[in-house]
Amino acid sequence: MVDALAGVDAVAELPDPELQELEPEATGPASYERFGVHWVRRVLHKERILRTIDAVLGDQISLGPIGAGPGRAFASVSFTGTFGPTSGEEVPAELLTYAIDLPISVVFQLDLPLDKLNFNAEVVIPLVLVVHTEDPLKLRLELLTPSENQIGLELKTDTRRGAILRKMTGLDAELRRFVLKVIDTELAKPYVKRATYLDMEELIDHAWPMLTEQFLPRGPEDRRG
Repeated sequence: MVDALAGVDAVAELPDPELQELEPEATGPASYERFGVHWVRRVLHKERILRTIDAVLGDQISLGPIGAGPGRAFASVSFTGTFGPTSGEEVPAELLTYAIDLPISVVFQLDLPLDKLNFNAEVVIPLVLVVHTEDPLKLRLELLTPSENQIGLELKTDTRRGAILRKMTGLDAELRRFVLKVIDTELAKPYVKRATYLDMEELIDHAWPMLTEQFLPRGPEDRRG
């Protein structure tokens, strides 16, 4: 099993087309290698990955105020975002890979020397999650963030001054950079690292007592027949 999981990084190189389909009703003998490939793909299926990311990130994220403009002294920017449910799909790749859209409803607060402006934005951050296997029995989920111009941003302001400032200063690009910095900072935090590096042997050891309740006999009556 250890050798099988260590070799899952080569899933796409396996010639058997059934490995791509992973039919749920298929039964019968399987090699350790084939079992390991099936195990990783079934345990880390799309819906489980998406709901895990939702649970890890929680409901809200905030950062700031952070200096902006020339010398970071012209203004300060604060960011408060509310995460929406992630969506995504598996994409063809050598390793098990998912393209994931992370939506955030954001309020930017821009503090200028003589004014304070609020901007609302609907942001979509395209992430890529790649599943790696490591010896002896570990799974590492690598989250890759996009470039600035790949971030979807629909910015709105209710004030004329805000609209003029947005047009004159190229505010959209600046806010994309700020959003990317926020997400990069969040994904680098220890709680995210812990949630994306899984020692399966340790996790199974902890879960084993509960798992055995599903198949071990509980008393003499379970040993009859």
